[in-house]
Amino acid sequence: MANVGCGAALGAAALLIPALVFSTATAFLGRDAPASQSAPEQLEGIPELLLEAYARAPAQLERHSPQCTGMSWAILAGLGRIESTHLAGHDIKPDGDVVPRFLGPVLDGSGAGGNITPVHDTDNGRWDGNTTYDRALGPTQQLPGQWDTYGRDGNHDGKADPHNVFDNVLAGAVELCESAGGAPVDFTDRGQLRDALWRYNHSEIYVDDVLTRIEHYRQLSSPVGGEAGSYAGQHAVKWALRQVGKPYIWGGTGPQGYDCSGLTMKAWAAAGVTIPRVTTDQYHAGTRVSLNQLAPGDLLFYDTTNVGAPGPAPSHVTMYIGDGKMINAPGTGHPIRTQPLHSDFYTPRFMGAVRPHAA
Repeated sequence: MANVGCGAALGAAALLIPALVFSTATAFLGRDAPASQSAPEQLEGIPELLLEAYARAPAQLERHSPQCTGMSWAILAGLGRIESTHLAGHDIKPDGDVVPRFLGPVLDGSGAGGNITPVHDTDNGRWDGNTTYDRALGPTQQLPGQWDTYGRDGNHDGKADPHNVFDNVLAGAVELCESAGGAPVDFTDRGQLRDALWRYNHSEIYVDDVLTRIEHYRQLSSPVGGEAGSYAGQHAVKWALRQVGKPYIWGGTGPQGYDCSGLTMKAWAAAGVTIPRVTTDQYHAGTRVSLNQLAPGDLLFYDTTNVGAPGPAPSHVTMYIGDGKMINAPGTGHPIRTQPLHSDFYTPRFMGAVRPHAA
């Protein structure tokens, strides 16, 4: 029967595949640990490679400065948002170099950028092109005179360049840590995080602004209840909706077509979250939610074994997209589509809903 959907188990050729989708920088940076899964793959307002730099730096910091723990992509994104608006108006090359270079105001004490204390040239203009005063550099606004202390080679090209996002963001993380003079820092402790930001910029207003942005980014990658859902769930839905109209293919994981669990697996992979390949395993991966708690991205499971689907149940999965609708790869001969959550066919066969979540 065409509406049966996908089965609960597949052959060996359809076993788990790598689920995280990386940017074009991944191959270049392959010697590092993969980007943190808690960071979304894409985020409006943050260039893809800069977001990758925010995601990679916490693991790099653990190796450079093991006395510091709890660094996260959200902390670095909050810092980058206040310091440089995520390099708005600038391009980033595949290796991470910023074009044109992002330079802060001339630190001549005139008040530009809040600076009222002149900072005279410390690098003979090497990094900022100014031989009279300094200018801060890159997404985390490193000072030229501090680059020899905090600068790191974040992309393994043999040099530490403040105008490379991978080097610069790692330097920002190192400064937040090492500015404590070698003392341990736990960035999950709000007081210690506040102190680190104060060392970065002696302004309570600045610290509060960065903390507000950090909390914003943390919420985007945390599963939350309600119709709005988490950022990851919304991103999974956005990706899934782009597959509407593609054919159902038994065992399909794209890009030409998908079966039901192939579609949901790849949608959540696009949001940076790994879930199992087959329906029965997806049913046990995540947090069980009720129908009145559904949020975009939640998975809906059905027992279609009585209409010919191979067992065991659940034998079919769809994804809730909000507004009482779901996206569904129904079965052979029926393309991927959106449809009402409740229907004569699916409602009686509903088994439960599960919310995947980032590690």
